[in-house]
Amino acid sequence: MITQLITLERDVSMGIAQQLLIRTTFLLTAGLSFNQAYALTHYQSGITDSEWLLSGDIFSCSLTHPVPHYGEGQFIKEAGEPMKFVLQPRNEKLGPGQVYILSQAPDWSPGSKPETLDILPYPGYGLTVEVGGKVAERMLTSLDRGRHPVVAGRAWENSKETVEVGLSNINFAPAYNEFRRCLATLLPVNYDQIARTAALFPVNGVNLTDRIKARLDLVALYVSSDPSVEYIYIDGHTDNIGSRRDNRELSKIRAEKVTAYLLEKGVAAGKIISRYHGERYPSTSNNDVQGRERNRRVTIRLEKNDIN
Repeated sequence: MITQLITLERDVSMGIAQQLLIRTTFLLTAGLSFNQAYALTHYQSGITDSEWLLSGDIFSCSLTHPVPHYGEGQFIKEAGEPMKFVLQPRNEKLGPGQVYILSQAPDWSPGSKPETLDILPYPGYGLTVEVGGKVAERMLTSLDRGRHPVVAGRAWENSKETVEVGLSNINFAPAYNEFRRCLATLLPVNYDQIARTAALFPVNGVNLTDRIKARLDLVALYVSSDPSVEYIYIDGHTDNIGSRRDNRELSKIRAEKVTAYLLEKGVAAGKIISRYHGERYPSTSNNDVQGRERNRRVTIRLEKNDIN
């Protein structure tokens, strides 16, 4: 694989003027001068070796870009989570300090200034650089518009040297189209978000509200999509108002309502273990209105098998 390893003095692919512009922007943003920082090393794949590799399923989608002689950058979107970008080095090249996430203009657009997307602290030690949410999405948009996102910071071995890691937009468009198709198939929630659910009920109430049904819809969707979910434990509870016998019966009815709804949504009966406990296991004190409200509940707990 051919690698562009560029210094300020011997830049041939990006143009000296453009390289000066990028470096000047970074130095001014960092509060440095040319007397303080005088060398620049740029890592980026070339025309012949730029790759964007897609992997994904209904639980997670990732778009990986190898950066020769540095490591790899990866856009990751997990079900129910914000987009994130992770830059993983193979060794210590970026030193401790701040790193700058920039959007650099393409070669065919000279004179366009780089845009600073984010500034974040970085401890060094060969750790990953990770940005999430809107910044990661803006990096993707930047690539889609033909620009080059750049991660810039101080060099590990020389604080007066600047290291830049660029993401090439060459071969990006086809992979990005597939990445967006993958995103469209992601589940709305992940296991951690759905594994523990509590449905709350009003005083003496047993009917499922629209809010409870919407949550149970997500439970049913996830269970139908993840075969590793072995059991769904449904446990009915009440507050301590009323007799223990009546509360036990009330908790039974509530648990049965939840169970019936999940069965109606296609959850296999063999996965459901339904129990009821009355007032025996409060989640908090029954001494005030807020506590009793939290205790009038049905909990839904998913358990996966141990087979990997």
